[in-house]
Amino acid sequence: MTPRLRILSNVIERLGKLKTAVTGHVYGVMCESALTVLAFSVESNNEEQEEATISNVNLQLSMPVEIDLLGVLFVDQCEQKIPDAFQDIDVTDNPLILKYWTKDSSVQPFFYIHQKLETAGDFEIVSEDYVCQHFVYIRLLASLPLIAERDNIVDTLQESRKKIASGKVAFHFPQNNVYLFGNDTDGNLKENSAKEILNSVNSQDNSGNQKNTGKSSSHLVNAVPVDMLLKLSNDKAADGAAKYAPVIHQQTRRHFDYLVFNLKIDALSLVERNTTLSRLYEVLVESVCRNLRLIGMSFEEQIKNDTHEMRLPIPMHFKPTDFGHLLTISYLVGSTAKENSEYRMSLHKTLALGMTRPIFREGNAVKFHSDLSNNEPLFNPHEAITVSNTPPGKISLVYGCYSYHHYMQDNFDDNGWGCAYRSLQTIISWYRLQGYTEKSNLSHKDIQKCLVEIGDKSASFIGSKQWIGSTEVGFVLETLLNISIKVLCASSGDEMQNLVPNLAYHFETQGTPVMIGGGVLAHTILGVSTNDITGEVRFLILDPHYTGAENISTIVNKGWCGWKTKDFWKKDAFYNMCLPQRPYCF
Repeated sequence: MTPRLRILSNVIERLGKLKTAVTGHVYGVMCESALTVLAFSVESNNEEQEEATISNVNLQLSMPVEIDLLGVLFVDQCEQKIPDAFQDIDVTDNPLILKYWTKDSSVQPFFYIHQKLETAGDFEIVSEDYVCQHFVYIRLLASLPLIAERDNIVDTLQESRKKIASGKVAFHFPQNNVYLFGNDTDGNLKENSAKEILNSVNSQDNSGNQKNTGKSSSHLVNAVPVDMLLKLSNDKAADGAAKYAPVIHQQTRRHFDYLVFNLKIDALSLVERNTTLSRLYEVLVESVCRNLRLIGMSFEEQIKNDTHEMRLPIPMHFKPTDFGHLLTISYLVGSTAKENSEYRMSLHKTLALGMTRPIFREGNAVKFHSDLSNNEPLFNPHEAITVSNTPPGKISLVYGCYSYHHYMQDNFDDNGWGCAYRSLQTIISWYRLQGYTEKSNLSHKDIQKCLVEIGDKSASFIGSKQWIGSTEVGFVLETLLNISIKVLCASSGDEMQNLVPNLAYHFETQGTPVMIGGGVLAHTILGVSTNDITGEVRFLILDPHYTGAENISTIVNKGWCGWKTKDFWKKDAFYNMCLPQRPYCF
């Protein structure tokens, strides 16, 4: 009997974007005695391009523990040497062969059972909601003190992995105040379900106000936090055990180049919600070991390149759009996008993610709810708008992630004059969170200095409370972010509805927030909708005039972020819109 098979809808959608014959691998999880495919990688048939892809072993180090290699992928071609392709698969006795045909977009799965191919039969296509219902991310943060000779640092990391794998660590779940020990002799406890620990992520409200923002953002992730404790002392020697005197070996006339540092561990696992405590302990151990192997690769590369000054690797987590799970990448402290470009290019090619948008720059790294503070700007408040408050018809929205900037933030009083500055800050946050820039957000004074330096304003403008409009917003974006902008104009509020097709095209092709200035007010447009039956149009407005706390309920329910009719615009006002353009890069 062949196993049951589920395939994430994202996988089907991404396969549909492939245009050439390739081979590759499929990855996923075991759940309810079924294989669930979450992602795939590809290998080019071109030898030159194949060098630019990442090996399956190295790629798996970037995946959360419990996501494993399930089988192979063949796009528009027949398989060869099937048994050899399955040598790295150990999560299932029935490896998967997934065939995809671009001509008719058909998927044909097979299982390799007793050295024969058997059709998988009907398979279920599931959404990301299925993954959220049955699995939960666990994020393990720890600091590992290490002392190592420069050339032996990889060996030192290996010794640390052995120590951790031997059970000389414990784990603490701060939300439940639960400790998990490797040498727990209470078998009944260890076989108990970990459901209480794992379901705590559903009720957490770490930011105080970011809770219940509608659908999950690609930049905001819920994960169960866990700490790691290292065992520093030895067990008490049993009676009759051999005892040895300490031995000190002194070596003179040799130069030792030692590194002393605290290594940051930031490890992920994707755990089935009904797993047992004993299995949970094993998963956490494996997540630390996998993280150390990933970090070790960064040290190996530095040693190979004979880097003069060793830099610490820092793990970061990413969630590419329409990808089935998070990925962890280790970047060196202080490294730039230019330094990482070759590695990022190989990731794009291996994961078939295209080369038109940044995905693995530092700005693209996800944020976890547990990291957010109460006074931090909210991310994507429009995602908290309920379906009942969303207009019917065709909707075109901002792409990706941004942070909401408004009056009185950062302990700075700009009430009555800073709305365009705040709209500009929201736009800059979009470019930073999409990885297009590494610039931190600009203060009002930074914006004013820029306009003075390019000759648009006099020196007295710096430190003033003078307004700016869409023209000045465009100047700053062009100067500091080196991007181009387009301009739309409406001679009156009534004319705004005629520009909805232009705005819809902008959101569908560029996806950036739009700053609009008219009269004495400035706003940010996040989307538009058109009802073909009634002809009614709506504008999704993010209002920078809000002066309250970062409370998502207030902001959405009181209309500071919400859908507005054409009557929102004043009939006697002239409106200019700044439409920032998206660079094509990776």
